[in-house]
Amino acid sequence: MKRRIVAVLTAAAIWTGIFPATSAENSVIGTWQLTSFSLIVLDTKETGRLDNPTGYIQFSPGGHMVMFLTAGELKPPASGSYTDAERAAVHRAIVGAYAGTYTVDGNKVTYHVLTSWRPEWIGRDQIRYFEINGTNLTITTAPLTFSRTGQTITATLTFERVE
Repeated sequence: MKRRIVAVLTAAAIWTGIFPATSAENSVIGTWQLTSFSLIVLDTKETGRLDNPTGYIQFSPGGHMVMFLTAGELKPPASGSYTDAERAAVHRAIVGAYAGTYTVDGNKVTYHVLTSWRPEWIGRDQIRYFEINGTNLTITTAPLTFSRTGQTITATLTFERVE
């Protein structure tokens, strides 16, 4: 009897807005800092991990997202402007950089890409799968072509909530 009363009161509180309902979509909202990045090459089952990856992903309550990830620290130019070689090294260090809107369906989040470091992604959807455990967000990609090697991979990214 006590459980039933608690359940009815909780449902009433959610319905009246006293306690907001939680959902997968609401749970990803926030700013998350990258803590690890690993990948699996699907053909060979070879695995790899980035040392000292940096970056953030942010999901707004209004349905917008932005992500910027690098493999370690980016080096500034030796002089006032970048040489072509320095600029290429910075570009190679970018693991992901894109923005757009997002939708959530269960544990699947779909990015509707507006702009990207990979022009072939612009105007297309990117599918990811996520899991939240406490303050950690784990995102796994659907199979995709790795920009560095052309191989088909899945990547797993782990983030920690910072806000």
